[in-house]
Amino acid sequence: MEFTNEQKLYAEIVQKAWEDADFKRDLTANPVKAIENLTGQKVNLPAGKTLVVRDQTDESTVYIN
Repeated sequence: MEFTNEQKLYAEIVQKAWEDADFKRDLTANPVKAIENLTGQKVNLPAGKTLVVRDQTDESTVYIN
């Protein structure tokens, strides 16, 4: 199975957040800026869309997406 560029980027972002607490903090605070800083490329969201990143590692909380 071959991964799309979008899937590869998602994996890179998640891996970086696991390894770098500062990046994870920046990603949850301002995901577009953090991703742009990581990739060096502008994030182009469709009009009217917002990118939200939540830290879901708190084991005492149940998240439903």
